[in-house]
Amino acid sequence: MNVRILNDVRVALAQTPRVIEGLVAAAPNESLTWHEADGAWNIVQVLCHIADGEHTDWMPRIERILSGGGRFIPFDREAGLTRYRGWTAEALVGEFGQLRRANLEKLATLNLSAPHLPLLGEHPEFGPVTLEQLLATWATHDMAHVAQIARILTRSFGRHVGPWTKYFSLLSGGQTQEGQTHA
Repeated sequence: MNVRILNDVRVALAQTPRVIEGLVAAAPNESLTWHEADGAWNIVQVLCHIADGEHTDWMPRIERILSGGGRFIPFDREAGLTRYRGWTAEALVGEFGQLRRANLEKLATLNLSAPHLPLLGEHPEFGPVTLEQLLATWATHDMAHVAQIARILTRSFGRHVGPWTKYFSLLSGGQTQEGQTHA
């Protein structure tokens, strides 16, 4: 990752709260708590998870790497479900946005540059990881959860499309009839 990519990660991280806010604002309440499969998180649970990560995952790990490395505290992927139990989707979106802005401000004060990117920390499962990999993972994690939220909304609405199901790969589990989404 070069300095240009470092900037791209920052831009992506800054956009995620707005993208999620737009998706959630347009969602019917029923879709926010709908489960696409047994054991799958609903949108509110995804929001609990990403807000919690802003507290306990990304910045603490960056700070650990910059302070000389060492083992990361394991991230409890489900801790946010407890921390934010009872919160509404709207409140979670606001919390996530505030926490992300604060983390981006901290990130800016670190003045990261190319020499920082190969610095190491120790992931509890993967072993040595670089700051570059951690930053790329943060942005990728955001995109994966944006896609997850969009997929849940698509499938929630899609339960009602009837015969058009065959034209939506997210509803039919594979390719559409012509390999594209049609309406």
